[in-house]
Amino acid sequence: MKKLLAFSFYDVGNSVFPMIVLGALTSSYFVNQVADNPQTGTALWQLTIGIAGILIALLMPYIGTLADSVKNGRLILLRLFTVICIGSIALFWFVLPSSNYIIFALVIFLIGSMSYEASNGLYNASLKSCSTSNLTFGSGMGFGSGYLGGVIILVILLQTFILPEQNLLNIPTEGQAHLRFVHIILALWFLIFSIPLLFLCKFNNTNSESKTKVATKIKDLIWNKGLTNTGRFLFARMLYADGLVIVTTGVGIFGTSVIGLSLKEILLAAILANISGAIGCYFYGIFFKNDKKIIMYNLLIIILVVIGISISQTPLQFISLLIIGTFFSGPLQSSSRVVMANLTPDNTQGFGFGMFTLSGKITAFVGPILAGLLTLLISQRVGFGFSIVLLLLGFFLMIRVNYKDT
Repeated sequence: MKKLLAFSFYDVGNSVFPMIVLGALTSSYFVNQVADNPQTGTALWQLTIGIAGILIALLMPYIGTLADSVKNGRLILLRLFTVICIGSIALFWFVLPSSNYIIFALVIFLIGSMSYEASNGLYNASLKSCSTSNLTFGSGMGFGSGYLGGVIILVILLQTFILPEQNLLNIPTEGQAHLRFVHIILALWFLIFSIPLLFLCKFNNTNSESKTKVATKIKDLIWNKGLTNTGRFLFARMLYADGLVIVTTGVGIFGTSVIGLSLKEILLAAILANISGAIGCYFYGIFFKNDKKIIMYNLLIIILVVIGISISQTPLQFISLLIIGTFFSGPLQSSSRVVMANLTPDNTQGFGFGMFTLSGKITAFVGPILAGLLTLLISQRVGFGFSIVLLLLGFFLMIRVNYKDT
């Protein structure tokens, strides 16, 4: 239980990067305060996300193999990449609201994004070490805690530093100092909640001293006279993960530009959706065991939710469907982690989750590009709804994955 608590705490900490740095705060600060104009800022930010995703996708199998082959390698590299990510968040304090800081900000963001993905992959590889009896429960507790952690720190920051005219520490607003200082708090939050896992726990890291080249290991994992069982799962996840990328990156824009939600309404919807995601992860972790069935049933439910959002007309309809969708998407992602852990031998968890990261990132730009073209040529509703195609393809490929919970 001590290890599982530390595992969950880490997710509370690292949730600040995807939710606040990547999503809510830092991206908005860069686009509106640092870049020459919002259009250029958005393009540069999204381009950097894409570059980071491709680079880390290509590197993660090698990082995972190294983690498996060195004594305590997963823990050592997890510490390294976590510290780099925390440092990159803190460095945003030095990014002043001036176009002179564009390159500096993008370099920090690139390093932060890559180190976050690397640390998250190694964190996933620690699941079996931290939750040996019931991986579905352990993974659900971690994901659920991450959702709650992101909500808690976002609400704290909104009420103490971002929204009030006079912030908690009376930090001047000149040079956006109050917003830049938020990154120091985010870095400390991540650091504090990562300490139990990084320094108070030991991993079951059995060395895997394979002399096989990484490229050969990748081929053997996914292909043997056809797609292997693990290969089918990784391709299925690649497809439905691309569909989820369209949903998660486009739902906020859809809410504001199509439904007409205000910024405060979008923030409220995001908070409620994350709370719903946490409840979903806890609920599934406690009451469900078959992770393949969780993935498949939840994919079908999410497809129905996306259809509903695509044709929704009122803020109430949109927000209600968003809350329902997040309740099922959290367990979907949590169970995906469990399936990968069970399909991978204990001594190659690092390599396995390196491939897991690759499957989620290597084509993550394709879905948004196709959705963007459909939006441009037809409408935002059709572009957003295109995610259904990828989710369905992932569902059908999951049918052929042979899986038994262990």
